[in-house]
Amino acid sequence: MRNIATNVERAFTHSSLAYYLYRYRYLLAFTLFGLMSILVEITLVRFVLPSSLPLRVRAATAFLFGLTTSFILNAKCNFRVPRKYLVSTFIRFSMVSSLSFLLNMSTLRVIANEIDGNYALNRIVVAGTLFAGAYALHRKLTFRSARNFGIAIYASPSERVDHIFEKVGRAFDHVHIDLVDQSMNAQCGEVDLSKIATAKGYWPNVPLAMHIMSRTPSKWVEPTLDSIDWYLFHLDCDEDLFTLIANCQLRGKKTGIVWHVSNRRELLFPYLPHVDFVMVLGIDRPGQSGQKLLPEAVEVSRWLDRIRPRYGFELMFDGSVNTTTVDQIPATYLVAASAVLNAVNPVKAICTLKTSGEYERRAA
Repeated sequence: MRNIATNVERAFTHSSLAYYLYRYRYLLAFTLFGLMSILVEITLVRFVLPSSLPLRVRAATAFLFGLTTSFILNAKCNFRVPRKYLVSTFIRFSMVSSLSFLLNMSTLRVIANEIDGNYALNRIVVAGTLFAGAYALHRKLTFRSARNFGIAIYASPSERVDHIFEKVGRAFDHVHIDLVDQSMNAQCGEVDLSKIATAKGYWPNVPLAMHIMSRTPSKWVEPTLDSIDWYLFHLDCDEDLFTLIANCQLRGKKTGIVWHVSNRRELLFPYLPHVDFVMVLGIDRPGQSGQKLLPEAVEVSRWLDRIRPRYGFELMFDGSVNTTTVDQIPATYLVAASAVLNAVNPVKAICTLKTSGEYERRAA
């Protein structure tokens, strides 16, 4: 296997500066809007609100104005929150921002003994120090619009992981290992678990998900526990899925259940409270390129997206995900292979899929 340091260095040569600016646009815009909201606070405290008011009262009042400013800018210009989610998103945004503000004020008292000193400078310094935690909470709890893209790799002897690396580098979020054995497809070839180690070598810090297409998935779980981070199981297997899910979660793994057009959607219900992912297969025959997106799969994914908040799982979609179909798919997690690997510019194709075509429109 190639030297990992060389692989990492080469990976970045495959991605343009424009891509990385766009990939981290949420962070850049969030930083800018956060600074603007703090400047609004400082202006109100120092020049607008009556100096006769206690500084804590002025600071709290100004914070509310700054919070509103930051939310409007982020909701409209950065994360583009749909109108129906504005109220619930504002509530979460207010809770996280208020917690951050209280930590800011508490820290100011500790480091300056009082907040009456150089309030403007201290506020900026402390806010900058605590910024990473606040941003992480907002991305996790408040704004969830960015898509997570996984590149599909087959656990088969013919798969050329090195060729995939040469095409996409590190321009994705997780590796999606497709494993299919003869218990589910009598025509499939031999399973090659060494592809997992190869993928881990090329992408050591990227989560590895394994989609197990087998009627006896536990056969493939045990030998891969040291490498795989997420396991995805089919409804139609011969083992007790509850036991399998519990065993994986006890080992610190995330788990998911897979819906295929041959399954009734109500069969998913017992597992929804217990899994991290529900993956919808968008095609009838997984592993075969050139198939059309199934309308039934789109319908089921939209239904799952509506009920997802009740259960807390993440929605994943695999199959016929490409630049013309991605707008129809509501899933946060997307998986594709040929749509990216056969593209003239694979990295640009990933950008397009992650942003539902917005990157392509802006780059035009």
